[in-house]
Amino acid sequence: MPALIWSDSDGVLGSVVRTGRPYFISAEEHRDAAEALDQRLDDLLDMAWHALTLITARKDDKPRFNSFEQVWVLGRAVHISGILRHEAMQGEERFLLWQALTAKAWHGVCHDLEREPRWRALIPSRKKQWRTNRNSKRLDRLYDFLEIGYWLRHQQLHDAGEVFGWNFNNANQLYRRSALRSIQLRRAVLRWLRRQSPEVREALAKSGRGKPGFELIPKTLQKRFPATGPGSALLPQHYPEAELREIVRAVLDRAREQRFS
Repeated sequence: MPALIWSDSDGVLGSVVRTGRPYFISAEEHRDAAEALDQRLDDLLDMAWHALTLITARKDDKPRFNSFEQVWVLGRAVHISGILRHEAMQGEERFLLWQALTAKAWHGVCHDLEREPRWRALIPSRKKQWRTNRNSKRLDRLYDFLEIGYWLRHQQLHDAGEVFGWNFNNANQLYRRSALRSIQLRRAVLRWLRRQSPEVREALAKSGRGKPGFELIPKTLQKRFPATGPGSALLPQHYPEAELREIVRAVLDRAREQRFS
């Protein structure tokens, strides 16, 4: 994807073209394609921002942005927009799209150089640290944020929120385990969670130090569905729906009993 990566130096806008496509002298040879894609990204970010305003809770008439909602609306907007089918994207990696979207949303730059500061609300506050400390690990985590949003695209917001307790870190824990990424598994986990008591669901939605919260789910499922080695031949998506539900129920029931005994 020939993509425009925007920058802002003390109010002076600039952009560079990045691409994985071959070029003779520089990537600037693909600027026309990059600018055509950049124009489409205006509509994508507008779509995501309007969706976010509809679902975001407010307190004292101020929005209280939730990182899980932010990641979901961006991933959904990428999916609905069909931007990955744009001709500029053919033969390119999604990574360049995440780079372009991140810088464009942060700087609020429209294709005609007008400014749209509202787009910055799409970037979670903790992820904004990339602007002051742009080491590779921070950037990788930021682009993982957008990759996870795209991963969630096929699941309705409320269903995805129930699975992960409306917590981006919980979604990240499951995403980091490649064998557990299928939507079939998320649906089976959601079915299991809906059969638990409110107290158990509340405890499992937590993420952080102390007694195991959400991490109990991915750690337990990873033992049953390892990514490599013995037992890795069949992934969750390889099982019939009813059989997968029963496997998930059995292993998570045992883990719940041990955790809450």
